Amino acid sequence: MATSKNPLLKGFSGQIGKTIVVKQYPGDRTIITAYPDMSKVKPTAAQLAAKSKFADAVAYAQNIKAKPELKMLAEKRLIDRTGTLYHALIKEFMQHKT
Repeated sequence: MATSKNPLLKGFSGQIGKTIVVKQYPGDRTIITAYPDMSKVKPTAAQLAAKSKFADAVAYAQNIKAKPELKMLAEKRLIDRTGTLYHALIKEFMQHKT
């Protein structure tokens, strides 16, 4: 891990290829790290279940958005949402499908 004072990296964050990650921290600190190697990490059963549930939520939202009549009903039902319809549908699925 290295700290950079390079003005070119100020405000930049994210990955460069799959080799370097640039992170921004409070106090104008720019940290450069190696890209994490997650190849040996084994997800738990709970993590796999959560991932599967989220994939189902995404499919649910995409299905509703693809059909105009379902989309119109969802827009009426979720009128007081704060974000996009897509994100509101995912939230709805995740909260009601336990």
